[in-house]
Amino acid sequence: MIDHPKPSLTADAVVLAGQGNEMTLLAIERDRPPFAGRVALPGGFVDPFEAPQRAVLRELAEETGLRLPPGRGAALTLRARQGRDPRGWTVTQPYVFWLPEPVAVTAGDDARRAFWRPLADLGAMAFDHGAILCEALGKFWRMMPGGAPALRSARAFGEPDWDASESVVFFGGSFNPWHEGHDACLHLFPKTERLVVTPDASPFKSAAGPGCFWLRWRALQDRLAQPGRAVFPGFCGMEAVNPTASWLPLVETQVKALLVGDDNLASLPRWIDADRLAKALDLLYVAPRNAVAADLAKARAWLARINPACKVIDLEDHPFRRVSSTALRQRTDS
Repeated sequence: MIDHPKPSLTADAVVLAGQGNEMTLLAIERDRPPFAGRVALPGGFVDPFEAPQRAVLRELAEETGLRLPPGRGAALTLRARQGRDPRGWTVTQPYVFWLPEPVAVTAGDDARRAFWRPLADLGAMAFDHGAILCEALGKFWRMMPGGAPALRSARAFGEPDWDASESVVFFGGSFNPWHEGHDACLHLFPKTERLVVTPDASPFKSAAGPGCFWLRWRALQDRLAQPGRAVFPGFCGMEAVNPTASWLPLVETQVKALLVGDDNLASLPRWIDADRLAKALDLLYVAPRNAVAADLAKARAWLARINPACKVIDLEDHPFRRVSSTALRQRTDS
């Protein structure tokens, strides 16, 4: 028998209560290293041959006193990225649960404290729990694909109260970092249109560096806060790449629309599953960036051939068209 290396397996619980700006998270203060004293999700190690969903309910009861019946909760993405746990190769299966309102909890086992924390007041989290929380909140969004039906009756913290049948435009990118060029795109974008900024895991760029993705999402949310603007949390901190074609054709909006820079439009024919994405588009807003004119002309001709019904709207020029996320990131890292 070949002796393969084996990871440790854990299960983590994202338990949310209430909705909208009043939504709260059941959290613990860790009592032991690593991250002793830090805020984390309830959870722990899965026993040999124990089902992860059974383990998460057991750990939830042991650390917070909250007992939920079997079958509750929706599974989130398995997390296995190197470095996510300083103790070594640890894979976790997270689950998200929702309650109409908070209930009494009592700390136990590995938890120094168990408490409900309003999401509006939540700071950095231990491990990669901030990224797990972002994914959990995305499961509530009615207009986005991949949500959990049991959660759709509640509106998540940060989720806009919009009628999805109306036009919604998506502005996707790694936004690592967000800079003046992105601000300029939003300044030129029509104020009458609803826009969802969608930080993602680009298949053409390296993953974002360390840090709490919950804080990154909150910072971007605060920066862009104004009527008609929202930031989708569900793709923040994803471990797998996330091509736009994998989700945009499935959004539950009447009009499927994107805001892109002209450099992105120039490269659109080379995107993953580009034909499927192009055929799904109803509307494309294009902001000036720094595209090569010949490449841009070819891409426009390609789009017109694939989907002649897609309307393309060019935005005005702006002074930050040559600001590069890559250059800013290299300058910061050097």
